Amino acid sequence: MSRRLLSALVVLLAITGACGLSEDSDPQAIAPENLPPDLLDPDPGTSTTLAQNAGNEPVSVYFIEADGDDVRLAAVEREVADHQDPGDLMAALLAQPTEEEAKDGLATTVPADTTLRALPLLNEETGVLVIDLSSEFLSIEGPELAKAFAQMVWTVTEVDAVDQVLFLVDGEPIRAQNAQGAEQEGAVRRGDYTILKPR
Repeated sequence: MSRRLLSALVVLLAITGACGLSEDSDPQAIAPENLPPDLLDPDPGTSTTLAQNAGNEPVSVYFIEADGDDVRLAAVEREVADHQDPGDLMAALLAQPTEEEAKDGLATTVPADTTLRALPLLNEETGVLVIDLSSEFLSIEGPELAKAFAQMVWTVTEVDAVDQVLFLVDGEPIRAQNAQGAEQEGAVRRGDYTILKPR
């Protein structure tokens, strides 16, 4: 074997030996200075918040906006994992307006401690969505309750397959109020809240 070939084999063995995995099977942190330069963000910024999940989709949820005595629904954009999932839209609505939105005059009549007791159930053949809310929802009444129903109905009917909504509280059916405050028999839809439609 020539000296040149022997030298090449020695170098090759040294390289492959250096690339082997350590015996420690646990994941190990890599110091930033040892990371390849193309993996580092050249402008990391100063924020400590987590980045939003890739694939989040914009949707409209509906809050309340008053201009004098003229009270209407107002569409506000949120990002959710799936814009066709009524549960995602309800979660975005129940998250309440941000501080900045509140300063801009947006509000909600849905009580802040209201929660979903279960994921909304959709009958795709009839377009009826069943929403089961916690009892805190009924801590409001009168016009405020009608507005809260309107907010939820307009929000979940952003989903293509949802046409009507039936409400439960603690698993028991309730009658939703329309925009005039009258109790409705059965499911409600956007048309029941026409006078509150966005400007």
